[in-house]
Amino acid sequence: MDEYYFVWIRGLDGRPKPQIWAADQFDGPEWRFRRVIARRVLVAEERRVGVDGVAKLFPAPPNQDDC
Repeated sequence: MDEYYFVWIRGLDGRPKPQIWAADQFDGPEWRFRRVIARRVLVAEERRVGVDGVAKLFPAPPNQDDC
């Protein structure tokens, strides 16, 4: 089974944005990783909730929306 991650990235406007990435997406260009604020492996139950639901369970790290 493929691993999926819940990640908070810094959006183009500087605010945190929640996303779900497959493990192979971490093999991409270096600039993507500089935008990652936090990540965690999703268990099967969390994958069914969707990105908005998981964002409510795991909010953005503090002091990330004022940069």
